[in-house]
Amino acid sequence: MGISQPEVACSVIPFAAKPRAAAYLNAFDRMEINRWREHARLSGYDRMVIHEREPGDYAEMGNFLSLYRAGEAWSRWVFARKGHALSVWCSVTGVDLGEFPTLAAAFQAVMPAEGGVLPAFTEAPYADVVTAFPHRLLRMAQG
Repeated sequence: MGISQPEVACSVIPFAAKPRAAAYLNAFDRMEINRWREHARLSGYDRMVIHEREPGDYAEMGNFLSLYRAGEAWSRWVFARKGHALSVWCSVTGVDLGEFPTLAAAFQAVMPAEGGVLPAFTEAPYADVVTAFPHRLLRMAQG
């Protein structure tokens, strides 16, 4: 009389990997941001802040980078990933600078070469920026 093994029935439940959201800054983007911090400071920008998506934000909205000029309460430039490109716009005037293949290319477009002059902008009323800003991100996320 031998020892018998019980029959075991099992099912493998496949868990699909969560796809990387095209609206989020990736690890390479974050490393590039750190690489440019000193150049940003030399160009007159004192803060580079990644804003993470909040629970109450639009579902299509990911995180984004805001670049602040020294002494200003409102960010000057916003960088948001849109698939393989980065969309850049001025959050003060609403001017859309376009899409760039890398953060380095986007930073070069808004930060002058060392010793260069920062671009001048016409200031927009802050109320317009506050009301238009989330809608701009939503439109961009929807394509």
